[in-house]
Amino acid sequence: MQQINEIIINSAISILVILAGIAVKSIKEYLIKKGGEQSVKIVEILAKNAVNAVEQVSAETGYKGEEKLEQARIKIRAELNKYNIGMTDKDLDTFVESAVKQMNDAWTEK
Repeated sequence: MQQINEIIINSAISILVILAGIAVKSIKEYLIKKGGEQSVKIVEILAKNAVNAVEQVSAETGYKGEEKLEQARIKIRAELNKYNIGMTDKDLDTFVESAVKQMNDAWTEK
């Protein structure tokens, strides 16, 4: 029974990762059409920096899950405003999730 649960959980995680990849690709294509490739690169860099910053201070601040996501959004929005780049929370969350996945992948490879 436990093995079946593990298989189901692993399958669900795999499907979510695939869907997140598709969402990131779609959003990137949309943003490239709308604002250009430079805007996408800026958002990706800001997302990575915000995720790293929030992760580093989360032990001290006690932020967990949704609170960490909200803090990352706040930091990214502040910088996006400087570049006059607008983005919905849903699109922003996709970039944050992508940055988190990249960070987790890098962590597990070590």
